[in-house]
Amino acid sequence: MSPRGARAPRPPVLAAALAVALSACPAPRPTPAPSAPLPPPIAAPPPVGPTVFAEPTVTVGASTSKTGWLRTDKNRILLPDGKRFVGHGANVHDTRSCDACTFEPPRPEEVIRRVDALIDDWHASFVRLLLESYKDRGPGRTHYKSLLEDERYLYDVVRIVDHIGQKPGVYVLLSLWQDESFDALGWPTERTRAVWRTLARALRDRPHVMFGLVNEPQKNFEGKFDAYAWKAMNDTVATIREVERPGQHHIITVQGTRDWGRSLAYYVTHPITAGGGVNVAYETHVYNPAARFDELVVQPAKTLPVIIGEFGWRQDQDVNMSLDDCHGLMDLADKLELPWLAWTFHGNCPPNLLVERKETCAAGMPLTPSAWGRVIKERLGRRR
Repeated sequence: MSPRGARAPRPPVLAAALAVALSACPAPRPTPAPSAPLPPPIAAPPPVGPTVFAEPTVTVGASTSKTGWLRTDKNRILLPDGKRFVGHGANVHDTRSCDACTFEPPRPEEVIRRVDALIDDWHASFVRLLLESYKDRGPGRTHYKSLLEDERYLYDVVRIVDHIGQKPGVYVLLSLWQDESFDALGWPTERTRAVWRTLARALRDRPHVMFGLVNEPQKNFEGKFDAYAWKAMNDTVATIREVERPGQHHIITVQGTRDWGRSLAYYVTHPITAGGGVNVAYETHVYNPAARFDELVVQPAKTLPVIIGEFGWRQDQDVNMSLDDCHGLMDLADKLELPWLAWTFHGNCPPNLLVERKETCAAGMPLTPSAWGRVIKERLGRRR
């Protein structure tokens, strides 16, 4: 979905001392693919020299993950034992919490509480952890900056990811959801690549982590700018591969190039090539009637490893997906053996899996499933 609109005590270091350093990592300014001119809303910026970002580095101890490395094979994502990965679960927000908790001190313990409920009580085996940053304070935000500037935020992200790693067989798709580095159409930029370089370096020894590059590339309904979006994605995959260890390549998801992350059609004929295209999966967000499932899911899944990163029961000007459509999509995913993630384990970021709460942050709220949440909890319970 498109974004909606006294400091807690610092937690102890989990595996080793936290060290923060600055490193300058210049990268050439990317240029659009020749076959796809820049769209008018994001005309090419004036030429400048290489941009240098100060990137913090989190140094942590060896991975204590209880879950092994995934890999892709043709159109499948495989577990360490060679069986197909078909994780099911939901989206969970970070300490910014769909911009509901940016006005209060960050509470990683609240995110961990929700993760525990989703995994231990609802029986999810897959979590999409959504990261947020904003360009300015807005009307009273207290924590909102990119992890390139906010050491505490980076620390909290690593802490939450490591907590999930203690759940055997559970994987986390760490996704930039609302990020100040995205361009006007939601595509990754040079600064986005600096964010991913930092995250990949901090988490490169965590086998239970996947990396979701952006949220939803917007508009581009007719695909005129697919090649430009593809290049931005491909360059970002290459950045992550540069800092990973040999033979330890995380699954990276690239999002649909059109219609708010819906369409994977361009990747069918133009799969990602960075790093040899190894361990790349293709993420679609489906908020559509069943009539579009063949186009959005079935056809790309014939040749690509597909993940359904978002879907939800809601009918308004933004979403037109009925409850029957949601059941149909989950049935289809079971048939095709595809992972899925429902939107969202929250009470004020619809369509909500939790009973709606209008409080600004609602930390500590009862995690009572909404009508939509009861549907997902029942589905997840079948897989116990």
